[in-house]
Amino acid sequence: MARISNFVVLQQGWLVFLLVALNSPMVLCCAGEGEGDRTGGKTASLRARLVTAGLRERTPMRALWVTRWDYRSAGDVRTVVDHAFELGVTDLLWQVRGEADAYYRSEIEPFGKELFGRVPKAGEDPGIDPLEVAVGYAHARGIRIHAWINVFPLWKGTEPPVDPEHALISHPEWRLMDEAGKPQPLNEHYVVANPVRVDVHDRVVAVCRDLVTRYDIDGLHLDYIRFVSDTLGKGKLYPGDAATLKMFEDATGLPGVSTTEQKQAFRAWIRDRITRLVWRVRNEVVKGSGVELTAAVWRRPEIGSGQYLQDAARWLNEGLVDRVMPMIYTADDGQFASDLSAWKAVGDARQVVAGIGVYKHDEQQTARQIEITLKRGGGGSGGGGVGGGFALFAYGSIFESVNPDQDRSVKAKKMRTQRRMRIKKAVNAIKKSDDDG
Repeated sequence: MARISNFVVLQQGWLVFLLVALNSPMVLCCAGEGEGDRTGGKTASLRARLVTAGLRERTPMRALWVTRWDYRSAGDVRTVVDHAFELGVTDLLWQVRGEADAYYRSEIEPFGKELFGRVPKAGEDPGIDPLEVAVGYAHARGIRIHAWINVFPLWKGTEPPVDPEHALISHPEWRLMDEAGKPQPLNEHYVVANPVRVDVHDRVVAVCRDLVTRYDIDGLHLDYIRFVSDTLGKGKLYPGDAATLKMFEDATGLPGVSTTEQKQAFRAWIRDRITRLVWRVRNEVVKGSGVELTAAVWRRPEIGSGQYLQDAARWLNEGLVDRVMPMIYTADDGQFASDLSAWKAVGDARQVVAGIGVYKHDEQQTARQIEITLKRGGGGSGGGGVGGGFALFAYGSIFESVNPDQDRSVKAKKMRTQRRMRIKKAVNAIKKSDDDG
């Protein structure tokens, strides 16, 4: 007989939810039916379903990032979820926003181009709501779904979108501009939104609220929640437009960004503005909803804060996010352990989920880094691993994907198969250890 590890009863009115965890995953039983909250024609759960997270605040994740390139149809979505279930995944970080677009049915932003395999026409509809399919099918499999959004990217590519409703076209003032008022040039990477603007923050908050109120998601996952400076020209001030500099002066009393002290203050101010957005998502959207708020963060807290103006240690310690997922994507196990320790030193290790870059690994290394992550004794800030679990980047490095750019050579397919076998073996060992413990 399966061991009952958790039993939760949550009652609202005459609606009673019985949550019984039979080993893993958990099973949700519902006595009766209720209206729930309805927004935009969708039924929002009473959030008892998010107790399906299984005491999530202290339960290690076995998570998998699924990118917007990994699905185009309802069949693709179900295949991804089935594969995740077979691997023993507990949480899917499901990308729903890439570049101010939507991989769900949104009235705020247009559908993303990856659903079509090309830049869609204005108002074009792919005929499915992938997130709706993913949430329902994953929950039926006992897997939690976190809606993963890219926060500041506006567009990727050298040709602009054709939909006039896309933010790059409809809100040119949101683009990152230099001191001459020239926008960041289109390129093969991302052009980004100005991270200090109130109206940019308003859009992100609106997107998050739309997701939390209209879909039965278990979590909201913030990515690119940093100053995305990878492709910015050297010697230019970004954001350097007059409106931004006026905001800076009003906030700090400093009349410009020319001296060393002013430049340091300017970066500190941008860092605080990014933190302000995280605060708004927590307090205006997530608070009281039962939805978990997580963030993909830089591999070490000091690099994130200093270079990318991402004060994630502060977010963690001030309760602005429930967990951080440092992206420690490396083939060097020593660096991996060191970076993980750096996160343990600044916060509760139970709220740190190690991001593992499977795409950089041979067939054995991912399993080794899982072992480093979950090393016993990891509950505090001292030795051992971390208690938050791990997240694998990404689906297409483990399984065959519909991503047209996936390497389909015999060698690559063999590597994915071998990785998958090793990871599954490691996960099964973890599950057995948990059952025995």
